[in-house]
Amino acid sequence: MNMRKPYKKSYRTLGKKGLGAAELLEHIPYILLTIAVLIGIFVLVNTHVNLSVNIKPLQVEVLFNRIMYSPNSIMYTDNITGVVYPGVIDFDKFTNTTLDNAMKYSYEKHISAKLELYDKEKQLIKTAYLNNVWYNRLEPLASARIKGPGSARMYYKSLPVVYRENNVNQPGFLRISIIIPT
Repeated sequence: MNMRKPYKKSYRTLGKKGLGAAELLEHIPYILLTIAVLIGIFVLVNTHVNLSVNIKPLQVEVLFNRIMYSPNSIMYTDNITGVVYPGVIDFDKFTNTTLDNAMKYSYEKHISAKLELYDKEKQLIKTAYLNNVWYNRLEPLASARIKGPGSARMYYKSLPVVYRENNVNQPGFLRISIIIPT
């Protein structure tokens, strides 16, 4: 018959409940490396993720394009075909009322603009405002570049245009000052 000896535990496994001091010291470089990698990932993510997006330049471009390409704005529109001619300003439509009616906002304090039409000798011919009241209120703050709540920022655009006066096209120059409240 085959008799087995009873299982005898080794003296090494009897008293082992956790890591010893020597084994803990061996793991310190791994712990430090893990912490360094986590800090590196955190720094990389925070530097490349931008949660604040500045939409002010986009607002300027949208307003500029609405003025230049909208059929109910200051641009010349053919009455028969309804074609809008960008860059050709209808001199009779170049008024504050036309601009205010072309862009209706539900609140009073919105983006405002000053449009100045010059002839080919750079002499001012006519001026029109979008939201004239707020433009005149915010223009001193925007030109002084005062920052904070209740202030504004001013942007400029200028381009050569053709203005149509009495069915005659004449070369000119359009300068737009746009104020965006903060």
